[in-house]
Amino acid sequence: MRGRWTTAVLVGVLVLTVAACSSAPEPVQPPPGVGLDYQLGGDYPLPEGAELVVRQWRDGEAEPDAYSVCYVNAFQTEAEEGHPDHASNWPPGTIWFEGEDPAWPGEHPVDISSNRQRRLAVEFLTARLEECVVRGFQAVELDNLDTWLRYPDAPFDRDDAVAYARLVVEEATSLGLAVAQKNTPELLDVARTEIGFGFGIVEECGEHDECQSFVDTYDGRVYAVEYTEEGLAAACAAIGDVAGVVLRDRELVTPDDPGYVHGTC
Repeated sequence: MRGRWTTAVLVGVLVLTVAACSSAPEPVQPPPGVGLDYQLGGDYPLPEGAELVVRQWRDGEAEPDAYSVCYVNAFQTEAEEGHPDHASNWPPGTIWFEGEDPAWPGEHPVDISSNRQRRLAVEFLTARLEECVVRGFQAVELDNLDTWLRYPDAPFDRDDAVAYARLVVEEATSLGLAVAQKNTPELLDVARTEIGFGFGIVEECGEHDECQSFVDTYDGRVYAVEYTEEGLAAACAAIGDVAGVVLRDRELVTPDDPGYVHGTC
């Protein structure tokens, strides 16, 4: 009879809803201690020994023979005009325009100072996470986790960063993606227990003597990117026997570019 729901119908709807919510596979964490490559400047064949690769969500593709991590700039906008993650494309009220990254002019931090803004930002990011899944990635890297540290006048703080990261991790996990902590040793005490990160991708941990703390937290599931020979040497000495370490050029260009740099322990 129209306008009435029987118990059987309600149960059926509930079963279908639960099935839909649980359809994504459980995230698979990366293999510990394997070599990696960091390919944010464009995809190219993996160097010998690399079993894990990081590529862009927008135009990168998962590598069939490697554990593939999808890069998403979750805490900051992209500077490039026309990029889907340019500040002009984020929902109104989710960008703190008073802050601008000195190293990347045109990039602004996401304003995560309220629960409403955090949820709007996660809703925006969900399409990127879904694209990572479509492209075959097993995991996602959330960049600029440390924005609250780099913008001392920002309207958000550590607690806001933790709350936002947890929401993004929950969404990614529901889609079957493992999630990497990006840098930010200041959050290692809550990274796994409160936020839900499964592994670490760290830049210049050798340069800043931070490698061991990540390895201790993630049981060897740490993948370190260095940009100087000195940093590479320090990272290799500290964790090279248990974690992946790679030397790259700062622009992360492809091998056909004269500025390309690649090295390992």
